[in-house]
Amino acid sequence: MENIMSWGEIARESQKLPDGDWALWMILAGRGFGKTRTGAENIMELINSGKYKRIAIIGKTIGEAKTIMVEGISGLLSTSIAQKMFNNLEDKTEDEDVIKFKYYKSKNQIAWKNGAVAYIIGADNYESMRGLQFDLIWIDEFAKFRHPEEIWIQIMFTLRLGEDPKCIMTTTPRPLEILKELAEDKKTHLTKGSTFDNETNLSARFIEAMKVKYSETRCGQQELFGELILEKENTVWKQENIRYREIDCADLDRVVIGVDPAVSCSKNSDETGIIVAGIGNDERIYVLEDLSGKHSPPAWAKIVCNAFYNYSASSVIVETNNGGDLVSEMIRTIQPDIPINPTKAIRGKVARAEPISFLYESRKVFHTKRFIELEKQMCSLSYDEKATLSPDRVDALVWAIQGLKSQQNRGNYHISTINF
Repeated sequence: MENIMSWGEIARESQKLPDGDWALWMILAGRGFGKTRTGAENIMELINSGKYKRIAIIGKTIGEAKTIMVEGISGLLSTSIAQKMFNNLEDKTEDEDVIKFKYYKSKNQIAWKNGAVAYIIGADNYESMRGLQFDLIWIDEFAKFRHPEEIWIQIMFTLRLGEDPKCIMTTTPRPLEILKELAEDKKTHLTKGSTFDNETNLSARFIEAMKVKYSETRCGQQELFGELILEKENTVWKQENIRYREIDCADLDRVVIGVDPAVSCSKNSDETGIIVAGIGNDERIYVLEDLSGKHSPPAWAKIVCNAFYNYSASSVIVETNNGGDLVSEMIRTIQPDIPINPTKAIRGKVARAEPISFLYESRKVFHTKRFIELEKQMCSLSYDEKATLSPDRVDALVWAIQGLKSQQNRGNYHISTINF
């Protein structure tokens, strides 16, 4: 008899059922991550536990739900539990650990020996869910549904049985507000992943083609890296103007570190923005690192000092609006010889960021890799709205790039203040 490995033996950690009190497990990942297999295996395990009895399997259409979620190479009939069951039936043996089930294709149902029943539903006919009720739901490729808001309303009304009703959603993202709302809900466990997480199980030719053609594009961010990109119409930065290019540090003429400090570190504190950027001998600017985060003053000062020496930087450019001389003192407590250029922000955030955005648009600034949180802040900075959260990473980016340009324009003159 063929030895079939269990899901727990072959799954990556990000594919295993999460712990904790969650109502929705959203797997937001790129194509080829293994989303469908993850959904099928975990749904089968939950049903196998005996805890869940009324299940909905929801695809864009009933046809897609059957073809992909049930019968497909990664569907329910291909799960490790199903394969063990079929293997045992072929060998005329019994295995009490395997709950047997039967697929009624014409009825759009799957029935288990333990009393569980799964109903196969097409989201294009979401009204058919009225009158049904479930304790477990699996939704595949939610982002491509024609009426995602409407189907989610029906799901909320029908997911009402048992002590711990749950929904698993496996989808590649699209720019939908409802996806963002669900991802940020406190009862959602969000798992993010990329195509390349599953690289060992995918064609090497496919992986190489995707890296070459799409890895640095907006399409690649969504379809390969599983990033939810909600780009506003009137933003300072556009995603397509953020371009990527590697550079050898030996080809950099000068490196600076931009810092937008937070003077406290609590749950409600702002982040400290720390951006490392350099200008190459090709006169283009390269963003090398985003070391931002919620750090205490001693912690971020140490991070800045380490980065200064790791990158052989020429100076640290620090905004002193918030904290004044304390900022410089924190750094000099650790390394008194680091050149510090204090700067005060006189103009608003958008006004300061706009000329930097123009450098991106003119292909004069490149990122050496993807900086997800930084790029989200960049593409959320709007001309229309007052920011509800401080874009500290963007501020640090602005200080670093403006510092490099000012030094370039002044012949590497040591700046004491950048007033803009």
